[in-house]
Amino acid sequence: MKSDSFLIIKVIQNIKLSVVFFGCISALILLFPVYCINAQTIDSKHFRLEKLAEGVYAAIHINGGYAICNAGIINLGEKTLIFDPFITPEAALDLRSAAEALFDNPIAYVVNSHFHNDHIRGNQVFVPGASIISTTTTREYIVKHEPEAIADEKEYAPKRLAQLKAELQAEKDSVKRIELVMWVGYFEALATSNSELKATIPDITIEDKLILYGEERTIELIEFENGHTESDLILYLPKEKIVFMGDLLFIDNHPWLADGYPENLITILNNIQQMDADTFIPGHGKVGSKDDIVTMIDYIEMIKLTALNLLIEGKSAEDIDGLKLPEDYEDWLLSNFYKINVKFMYENLQAKD
Repeated sequence: MKSDSFLIIKVIQNIKLSVVFFGCISALILLFPVYCINAQTIDSKHFRLEKLAEGVYAAIHINGGYAICNAGIINLGEKTLIFDPFITPEAALDLRSAAEALFDNPIAYVVNSHFHNDHIRGNQVFVPGASIISTTTTREYIVKHEPEAIADEKEYAPKRLAQLKAELQAEKDSVKRIELVMWVGYFEALATSNSELKATIPDITIEDKLILYGEERTIELIEFENGHTESDLILYLPKEKIVFMGDLLFIDNHPWLADGYPENLITILNNIQQMDADTFIPGHGKVGSKDDIVTMIDYIEMIKLTALNLLIEGKSAEDIDGLKLPEDYEDWLLSNFYKINVKFMYENLQAKD
């Protein structure tokens, strides 16, 4: 009788263990597809996500992809904000999917830091639904120039893409190949997306500053005039001490100075450096720190000194073509911007004389 009771108890225990085991398995089966969907949604050939703080992510361009610039995904609590939605609808769709997978909130705002194509063309993926925010000046530039730019790219982007693919196939230097992969991705993005592009205009404009208050955090959008372009926005998270810089900052990439005001840009960068912040996300390059702002300032001053020396030596603008990249910047991407930047500074200084 005692042995029978023991057997009955063991059977009951085994049944309970089986229920628990199969219950866990069932839960995993139910959860696993969701996990796969989320992971699949966040995974993109165009960018990688980097968590900066709880509810704050940077989407960093992957070389060869169709993002080109960096973006931000910020959870306000009840709403989500996107900063700089990439150059193509394809990359922007991945960005939208990532934001939806990360936060179960509607995407309410998309911010354009400035008017350059790589920071605005993903706008169309988020409307209707989201409001597009820019400065007044940026909106005016988009209205005036974007339709014409899209039309022009239909002709020249495929031709330039073919040239770059041929150069990449012939190039043996590993550093140059990395850069060519980036340019192939850029012109491939232009060529493949052209037929679906729609100039999507910001519907909210700001001047000077806009503060957005959310349940989770406060976001400050701050305008700087006459920097990388005539008007640039940064996104500042005071609690998290994070700044999304747009193209006011490039890291390990030669900046594009030729649409802007390099000397005033130094002043802007010095002002931003004084902000209560530790993390700075550039428009192009890895997530950085205040040291990277100093490096950017040093680069602009180097460009100015190079151009000034050419003027002092009586050299012409054509002599810039023979310049060699400074050793400290040989490994930076966008190396073709170096001579363009020197020539732009040279002409600015020459005009002042």
